[in-house]
Amino acid sequence: MRSRNELDRLLVTLDVDVQTLAFCELRRGRRLIAPPVNAIMMHYVLEGTMHVTVPGMKPLVCNPGCIALIPPAVPLHVAADDGPASDVIATEHCSVTRDGILFCDAADGGVGDLRYVSGLVLASFSGSFGLFDTLKKPISQHLGDIELVRHAYSSMLNELANPQLGARALTSALMKACMVLVIRQFMATAGPRTFLLESLPDRRFANAIDAVLARPADHHTLLSMAKAAGMSRSSFGMGFSKAFGMSAMEFVAKTRLYHAAQLLRSTPLPVKTIAGTVGFSSRSHFSRAFKAAYGEDPTAYRSSVGHDATDPPHLSMDFGLPLAWLWNIDRPEKNSACRPLPRCLACPASAELDF
Repeated sequence: MRSRNELDRLLVTLDVDVQTLAFCELRRGRRLIAPPVNAIMMHYVLEGTMHVTVPGMKPLVCNPGCIALIPPAVPLHVAADDGPASDVIATEHCSVTRDGILFCDAADGGVGDLRYVSGLVLASFSGSFGLFDTLKKPISQHLGDIELVRHAYSSMLNELANPQLGARALTSALMKACMVLVIRQFMATAGPRTFLLESLPDRRFANAIDAVLARPADHHTLLSMAKAAGMSRSSFGMGFSKAFGMSAMEFVAKTRLYHAAQLLRSTPLPVKTIAGTVGFSSRSHFSRAFKAAYGEDPTAYRSSVGHDATDPPHLSMDFGLPLAWLWNIDRPEKNSACRPLPRCLACPASAELDF
């Protein structure tokens, strides 16, 4: 039960941001190659059978209604059968439809044997680190019988095709719902402890992480976090840095600044009050740390936070991530032949998507 409670508290702080969403078609005999990116890939199968291959693992077979969650920085091959004879590069088959949706056509303009929706997603806990960042193996769950999932993907693509106020926020919220459902169903069969053990290099970190996420303003030190984890100060410090690519105190600072950004966006509280609320004893120290993390001081940030609310997710590509392999989708020569989104999106009865 404790493992489940720990994970439940972590999921409350899960922050999901959809980087891009694409509709993909692939015919049999071809293997679609996508380079590794520092974001989660989530594939939702509409029709056909998806064969996902990652290094060091047997192929993952996904049927219609299945969501495959691929960890960051993992090279990925996708095929419509178990014996592809030729390789195709994803970026060489991508274009943007008139509806503004990224379309990957590896079926030469015909109807693909495999049709799926693919999303690049950033998912972090209180803006600090992603639990999925240390996950080594893909997770696959069949969610085709859950009406919420079918409507979520339908709504996400509609938001991309017709972006309005809050489109990005709504798309990210819908993706978070699907991600949580994948984890919930995985836990039902494998158990929360299995998920935590597969996600964290050392499950003892979960106690320290949970303490910071639940009470970011508390006086957290390397020693207090090590005690929460049941580890020595030196072992915890070295292990945490190796596992998450940041020191434990950097994690504390990022978590505090994330909560501060939320308060700046959603409340009229004075900057000094927000600084104290999230654990900074000095407003000047808080302002310097915030500017280093967010590129502008708290006051300027508060004035500009509304800017991204209407940005369509498919046009928001510059996130400091190695997503350059998608750069050519916005080249004029690619867009000159823009076409409407294929009507086949509405065809698969198993998906029940209504576009």
